[in-house]
Amino acid sequence: MSVTPRTLTRNPLTNRKIPASLIYEEISGVPYYYRGYRAVLSRQKTKEDIMGASALQSAVVSLLIHILYKYLPFDDFLIATNEPGLHLAPGSNLANDIAVFDQASLPTPLDDKYFSVPPRIVIEVDVKIDLPANVSETEYVYDKTQKMLDFGVQKVIWVLTKTRRTLIAQPGQPWLLTDWDDTVEIMPGCVVELNPLLRSKGVIL
Repeated sequence: MSVTPRTLTRNPLTNRKIPASLIYEEISGVPYYYRGYRAVLSRQKTKEDIMGASALQSAVVSLLIHILYKYLPFDDFLIATNEPGLHLAPGSNLANDIAVFDQASLPTPLDDKYFSVPPRIVIEVDVKIDLPANVSETEYVYDKTQKMLDFGVQKVIWVLTKTRRTLIAQPGQPWLLTDWDDTVEIMPGCVVELNPLLRSKGVIL
């Protein structure tokens, strides 16, 4: 299913026209904008200034991809990164940091649209949107996570760099909140301990 691009949208709270390129994702018809988008609208920053990940976030994603490719059979999985788009339904288009797809579930060849089949695993590193005043970070994380689980994602993992905690959500199971010293099973046979991994590359002390 394709997603029709839009050149302008309106902030539902201010009714202000905002370029669609500043939308990070859309949930149930509500657009969520890149953190710092207001500075772009006031011309204090460019779009490129706000769309990049931090050094820490980039390192976490890079090292997790290394672990995934080390333990997951290359022929069985596609590990998508660089904000792969996920089309859940009309008005619900999400962005992920890492999405692990069963290769057999994907159409061939892939096209230039968003993915429209659920990945098996999604890994998110921090919240990258400018939250509306009426939505807390916790509410956003829970809402986005539940939407992905309802879509068919088997496990959603949030890596939160400010608190050094990890949230692990699976359908039909209690969600778990752990710290970076705990072992996290991404998939059977593929586990990670974030603190030792990040220290091994000098990412954290």
